[in-house]
Amino acid sequence: MVEVFTIAGIYLVAFLVYLVVMLVIAFGRQPLEQWIDRRRDRKRARIEAELDRTQAELRQTILQLASALNGDALEARKALIRESYLARGEVPKE
Repeated sequence: MVEVFTIAGIYLVAFLVYLVVMLVIAFGRQPLEQWIDRRRDRKRARIEAELDRTQAELRQTILQLASALNGDALEARKALIRESYLARGEVPKE
């Protein structure tokens, strides 16, 4: 008699575990998919924000280099003009 109750108890527990697993699969899949989607969206947003910051830094660096090159170009033009005056034997006008 005890063996019958033990076997019935085992089958009952197995059925309950099966039922719980099926309920989790049936009703837990959508929240899990939503969580995965939200996680993916957050990761994408972080990456895009980092790309935006990097782009802004690179743009600022490019503008600084362009400004420095413009200054160097102006000095180079002045030096060429001065040298051309000196090569002709004239005194450059300041």
